[in-house]
Amino acid sequence: MCPLRVHSWTDIKEDQLEHMWDAVTDKFSCDDMNAKKEHVLQPMRRLWNNWRGSLHKNMKSKPFCDALKDVPRGVDKSDWEWLVKEHFLSDKFKETSTRNIVNRSKLSMPHRTGSKPIREMIYELGGKDGKPPNMDTIFFETRKKDNKLVEPETNAKYAEIQKLVQSDSSLTNIEVVEKCFGPQCKSHVIGFGGGITAKELKGGNSSKAALLDKLNAREKENESLKRRMDELENKCERMDELESKHEQLARVLVGQPSTPASSSDQ
Repeated sequence: MCPLRVHSWTDIKEDQLEHMWDAVTDKFSCDDMNAKKEHVLQPMRRLWNNWRGSLHKNMKSKPFCDALKDVPRGVDKSDWEWLVKEHFLSDKFKETSTRNIVNRSKLSMPHRTGSKPIREMIYELGGKDGKPPNMDTIFFETRKKDNKLVEPETNAKYAEIQKLVQSDSSLTNIEVVEKCFGPQCKSHVIGFGGGITAKELKGGNSSKAALLDKLNAREKENESLKRRMDELENKCERMDELESKHEQLARVLVGQPSTPASSSDQ
């Protein structure tokens, strides 16, 4: 369904994108579905890029002839030959690949999640229950090695994030990120990975991360209401106990015989 004979996602024709979108709407439906089209196509684009990246990773260490013969499962042979000859072996792709390798080597605080998306980790760390972790937890869990941070700069930044989160618990995760790392203007927000923008995190109605933040706030509100309900229930129990004792006392008093009148009174 997603074409391989293109150099980038932006080269995919509009009718092909519509075909992908129709496949989504055939399986899923919700209010204002068309308004969510752009948000749905963004992770589709990321998955497509990751898929092509995995195809390149599997062939780059092989001799040219072997790479052509080893057609990946689910890929048409002619599409695979085009991808190898026209794309992976093109000068432009090689230049981009080399530049990305150099850029990754310069990262001072690299994440260590491998191919696992950061937002999937956030989901597993409490997001699925409406309790997404704070930014200090996200930063540590996505950059730890053997359950500790190894780079001095990473440790220093982690301490800075911890201090900020502890000093002001009302800050959202994106606010913590921008205070510690500066404005996030691209589609790759520190702590959330690619495919999401700071705008979505700050209030995009269709943003999963934004919805999780709202759920977290609602959860805190519910906890506060629960504490108040518990207090009221305790008060009601004490009142019921007092009322029960009052009724017992009243029965005792009513059941006592009257005091006989004295002879002088007679």
